[in-house]
Amino acid sequence: MTDTDTEIHEMLVDSARRWAERACTPEVRGAVSNHTTGCPPDRWRELAELGWLGIALPERDGGMGAGLPEQCLLVEQLGRALLVEPFVASAVLGGGLLESVAKGELREVWLAALAAGERRVAWAAWEPDGATTLAKPSTTATCQGELWRLSGTKGLMPGAGGADAVLVTAQLSQDTTTTGLFLVEANAGGLTLSNQRLYDGRHAATLQLENTTGTLLQEGPVEDMLSMLNQALNKGRVAHCAETLGSAQAAFDITLEYVRTRRQFGKALGQNQVVQHRLVDLYVEIQEARALCLEAAAAPTRRHVAALGIRTGQVARHTWEEAIQLHGAIGMTDEYVLGAYVRRLALAADLYGTSADYTDLLADLSLGAPA
Repeated sequence: MTDTDTEIHEMLVDSARRWAERACTPEVRGAVSNHTTGCPPDRWRELAELGWLGIALPERDGGMGAGLPEQCLLVEQLGRALLVEPFVASAVLGGGLLESVAKGELREVWLAALAAGERRVAWAAWEPDGATTLAKPSTTATCQGELWRLSGTKGLMPGAGGADAVLVTAQLSQDTTTTGLFLVEANAGGLTLSNQRLYDGRHAATLQLENTTGTLLQEGPVEDMLSMLNQALNKGRVAHCAETLGSAQAAFDITLEYVRTRRQFGKALGQNQVVQHRLVDLYVEIQEARALCLEAAAAPTRRHVAALGIRTGQVARHTWEEAIQLHGAIGMTDEYVLGAYVRRLALAADLYGTSADYTDLLADLSLGAPA
């Protein structure tokens, strides 16, 4: 990395942190969370005006032409601020997948609109069984003349509610060994999105499709399509880990300040050596996970993503557990600032993949599966 790259990254982090301090106060987050879909359009356009929605999109498509490392630096700061809007779900996962497959007029129309905040897309990646791994879709797609019609259900996915379109996989009815990726616009007949608010304030939705019209973006053998989709998912998982580590760092900072000022038996809690050792251990874990995240952002291989997912889940759980233990009961209350971070970290540990998912993947790779 050159000195120029370092300066640009520092400017990005600084601008994101300053914006978040102003625009992500508890009062603002509460109002956003109470919005019907958890993503007010004016807030989403504000993110676009900052250039963040298109930061990783190619310049020819209206973006800034940066990459996953820059996205991770940005979302780490958004994670510190507990951003409610679905940046990772829509700007990284949905937008990233659409950018990788969209062609022709559809690409010209959609990517520029995504970068400008005029449209938002989400990827309904999960099947209705609740698993957070990609699998052969149960949804089916039937070609009727020049139209494709989809029927089926997709599981709970962040960012789907309020999106202008969702990306959906389906098996082609005339060839069950072939999977297609479709763009389904939100106003398509037969599409039902059941939005709900998650316990950390963000929103997610399930999808029901009944003879719903979709645009075929790409098709291929099931295994080939799953491989392509997993590449896009891995980038989203890395960004999610960066966001989670930002939340963990903020929770750590809050806890550190608390033990420095909270006094018991005539001295600050932080003067107890055992408390100091516990916080040092936690600090080291967060820094180790951040280094692994930067490595995975530069090269989001399956091995890197699996290792990062395991470590980030461990750090998220350890952070909120230590924060509550060192704060006591106040750390679990809605009124105290830490409570929102506890909820975010508890949900984030399993949102885009459980520890078991990542452990199984790493075991497969260790036993000889392609990295």
